[in-house]
Amino acid sequence: MKWLALFAVFSFNAITFAGDHEGGIHTANYCSTTNEKTCAHLRFEKWPTSTEASEFIVHVMSPSNSQVTDVKVKLWMDMNGHGHGSSPVKIETLEEMNHFFIQDAYFVMRGNWQVIVNFTDAGLNEKIIIPLSIKE
Repeated sequence: MKWLALFAVFSFNAITFAGDHEGGIHTANYCSTTNEKTCAHLRFEKWPTSTEASEFIVHVMSPSNSQVTDVKVKLWMDMNGHGHGSSPVKIETLEEMNHFFIQDAYFVMRGNWQVIVNFTDAGLNEKIIIPLSIKE
């Protein structure tokens, strides 16, 4: 039973947190709601908290190997039938293809949030939902 509990804890952490590499904390990859080959992850220098603005990079991995456009990022917390958003974030397109620097991201309370990334890839509208757990 002890091993089963340890396995469950490890599995949950692997799903929501992919680890420290390439100079930051990466989430796992999550894929589009319409195209399982179009995925994204987030990279943080510091895990976000509810007490200060966060900055992070969204990296979209596209099978078209072209620059995605019309990128929009929304922070959302589902609260049993109603939700709680955050003020609009600032989005800057970086030089590295399909990397976007997000600023002024306010996760205004502890709990389970979604980073919803909408964009156009090769003429198709895509949506990727990346879950985050804000603990502080």
